[in-house]
Amino acid sequence: WHPERIEPRKSDDGILVVGGGPSGLECAVALGQRGYRVILSESLSELGGRVSRESSLPGLSEWGRVRDYRVQMLDRIPDVSVYRGNTLSAEEIIEFSSKDHFDYSHVMLATGSYWRNDGIGRNHREPVPGLEKIDVFTPDDIMNDISVKGRVVIYDDDHYYLGGVIAEKLRREGHEVLLVTPAATISSWSEWTLEQEQTQKLLIELGVEFATQTDLVSADAGMVELSCVFTDRRTEKDCDSLVLISERIPNDKLYHSLQEKSENLSEAGIKTLKCIGDCLAPSTIAAAVYSGHLAARELES
Repeated sequence: WHPERIEPRKSDDGILVVGGGPSGLECAVALGQRGYRVILSESLSELGGRVSRESSLPGLSEWGRVRDYRVQMLDRIPDVSVYRGNTLSAEEIIEFSSKDHFDYSHVMLATGSYWRNDGIGRNHREPVPGLEKIDVFTPDDIMNDISVKGRVVIYDDDHYYLGGVIAEKLRREGHEVLLVTPAATISSWSEWTLEQEQTQKLLIELGVEFATQTDLVSADAGMVELSCVFTDRRTEKDCDSLVLISERIPNDKLYHSLQEKSENLSEAGIKTLKCIGDCLAPSTIAAAVYSGHLAARELES
């Protein structure tokens, strides 16, 4: 499609978009461009979702443009109302859909995702043993400025940019950092974005230690056990704080709560209930934007 060309609305129905991250923002903008009346509800005081949090990390500030452009667009569309600092329950979504409240017939859930804290991901389909004996952090914790202590081990089973970026952040804060990954290189998937070499070069210059082609076997108080992905030879490393970058889980509890009230949805006249973006399938920021635009373009089509 051509994003600048979009079909006008097919009805006078109102639409509620829950979540003001990249997918929710794009969905609200595209629906507004079609001429629909849109209510965008965000639980935080700031729009942007994961874009706002990730753009606070080293080297990623430019990513804020994904949020800023769409926020500016929303300001120019008269039929889009934005409510910040509003957390909606399933009961409130049903109640507020009535004509004497906000009068909407379609609900798009862009409630994002969150990082696992048990190590399950590409290499592990069961939780890593011993995590209850050590301080464990996720990328969400790091982006929320929760403090780590002492020597940090980062286990990167995601292989994209976050492992390298979080290693840079924690090293610049003065921590000893060991970056462990089953891949052959650091942030290996970023080879496709031509960033891998400069990422690894920067981390070497900062003094980050690497353990590539290495898996996380278990954790214990003050240490982690690692293994070679080829020989399974075991080693132990000192560790005060363990950061797990493995897999994200859709934040879809609100969706399932609404699904359990399907009769109430019908009685309230809600015709559409749809997950979009990371709430549907955690992926890249670009994929989240695509998902939001697609949902807006396909509504009533």
